[in-house]
Amino acid sequence: MISYIYISIKRLINLVFLIILLLNNSSLFSQKMMKQKPICSKLKSSFKLSSSYSTLTEEQEKIDITYYKIDFEIDLNNEQINGYVVVNGTVGLNEPDTIELDFADEMIVDSIKFLDENISFSHLNDVIKIPAPTSTPGGYDFSLKIFYHGSPVATGFGSFNFDSHNNIDHIWTLSEPYGARTWWPCKDDPSDKADSVDIIITLPSEQIAVSNGVLLEELDLGDGRKKYHWSERYPICTYLVSVTTYPYTVWYDEYIGLNGDTLPLEYYVYPDHYDLVYDNYLLTNDMMEVFAQKFGEYPFMGEKYGHVEFGRGGGMEHQTITSMGGYSQWLIAHELGHQWWGDLVTCASFHHIWLNEGFARFSEALWDEAYLGDEAYKQYWQNHTYYGPGTIYVENPETAGQIFNGNLTYNKAGWTVHMLRGVMGDSLFFETLQSYGYNDSLAYGAVTTENFQAVCEDISGIDLNDFFQQWIYGEYYPKYSLSWNLNSMDELIVTIQQRQSWQLFHMPIELKVILSNEENYFTVDNQFQTQEYNLGMMSSIPLAVYLDPNGWILKEVEYLNISGILPDAKNILIYPAYPNPFNPETVLEYFVPIDLGELDSRLHIFNLQGKLIEQINSGLVKPGLNKIKWNAMNHSTGTYFLQLEVGNSFQNQKVQLLK
Repeated sequence: MISYIYISIKRLINLVFLIILLLNNSSLFSQKMMKQKPICSKLKSSFKLSSSYSTLTEEQEKIDITYYKIDFEIDLNNEQINGYVVVNGTVGLNEPDTIELDFADEMIVDSIKFLDENISFSHLNDVIKIPAPTSTPGGYDFSLKIFYHGSPVATGFGSFNFDSHNNIDHIWTLSEPYGARTWWPCKDDPSDKADSVDIIITLPSEQIAVSNGVLLEELDLGDGRKKYHWSERYPICTYLVSVTTYPYTVWYDEYIGLNGDTLPLEYYVYPDHYDLVYDNYLLTNDMMEVFAQKFGEYPFMGEKYGHVEFGRGGGMEHQTITSMGGYSQWLIAHELGHQWWGDLVTCASFHHIWLNEGFARFSEALWDEAYLGDEAYKQYWQNHTYYGPGTIYVENPETAGQIFNGNLTYNKAGWTVHMLRGVMGDSLFFETLQSYGYNDSLAYGAVTTENFQAVCEDISGIDLNDFFQQWIYGEYYPKYSLSWNLNSMDELIVTIQQRQSWQLFHMPIELKVILSNEENYFTVDNQFQTQEYNLGMMSSIPLAVYLDPNGWILKEVEYLNISGILPDAKNILIYPAYPNPFNPETVLEYFVPIDLGELDSRLHIFNLQGKLIEQINSGLVKPGLNKIKWNAMNHSTGTYFLQLEVGNSFQNQKVQLLK
């Protein structure tokens, strides 16, 4: 949902634990896959037993809403709305005693019609109760017309807002998670999507009304008022229904789909923001193409996509029309990603909100990768780490604050998607996403973590229980230490220990072995507290071994120095700065041979004109692998030269800072 400032199913993802079990407790991964045993089977069960929060009443669970017609007039002077809602639905064999809809007590229900006849009702504790019709064998359809008025009360992130911009009246809605009920009667739960919705708004003629779907009619009533009729013909849940009004500046673009179909792109912006947002908004077209290729075609090709500015920071992924409180590329990518992950498939309850927000956060990084390259993608994740407690599965989704935890719902959830990509590889990973989004039984519906895991396992044939238990229902992250040496047969032995005090993690780990003339990569299966891996004989004496060099795992790593591991090394080895390009931090690693002892180390930073702008002193450093960091937070985008001085050795490198 909400992406703050630049933002705002059986279980996660298509994990591939590629495993070759070697003798002597030394296991290497190959392209072969094998089932994993669960490491924490009680954890998931306890969550499921204790996670019963739902906004649905017992009677609401017995009805299925198929259609809404929301028709109201906005009274700007009195900050009220006045109108009616048509609610169509079906009842199955398990018939309710009352038909119940969510509606805030602060609003007034004037009357309710059933088959054009007024019927009795009660409105108490934010619920409308209507006596159900006489029992009908096999169930029945129903249609209600609810007349109402009042001044909506803001809840959560906003709900229905009478606002202003530059002293001009401005209406906007943001109903996630449970705010739709504050301004229209509905079954306000993401588990029940209506098949279609009509939104009809009457308001002063100087205003433009924007909503979901396509504009069927803009009617000048001739008395200073206009009526706008928007129609959403794809399934939609209540929190994705949006109304925004203002005398916007409007412009249009066109996206050409993968099969040559065209889609209108519509942009509604504050007139004073036009020049500010224009360039970045135009990137939406490129983002659509990138995401369509990776996720499958844009899911609402029969209607539109667009941005409409509103009075809150960040953004909200209203179906087919994102409400925008900023204009950064990350924000645009995040909210566009939601059209697949949140709108095409919507979390069935807010326990599973990571399915919306984790994938939207991943969409930001995916755009960085497409627009700026692989290093920018890697740097993105380093800038969005989280190492604290808590699960990305929301045990008690009662309030917006509990649901939308920035570190868990966004950062760790995004990392979880990223880690899945690393384990599976691109081909299988993106095949899984497309199968999940456009699964015959899930597309345009409400989904759970269990649903998602089932799709992943069906595509891959892999038991993913370990991965889901660890990263979705579990807490924290692994802390690794790595050491290595050569045995009597000159074989490279790598030892990995998990040093965290919480659960053990079962993950494939990539190892990078640096030799004098080449680099070798290995993937090992790691699941125990201490494991040794025999990587065999190398073509030359190794210079260094790195754990997870491409940053696919949310982790900490400690490299242990072992005396005599490089007996023949005579020179200081300085590795390329990583990441490069970077923002805001890059790291230089260098190896000091044992024979040289402790050496003085410092880093000089020069700008493009050759002026020394900063110096970082490390003091005396010990033999072994060392690193020095440069944080360029206070410097502007551009090219810089790094000069690393270690003892009598110097090396210059060029780096690019991108902000």
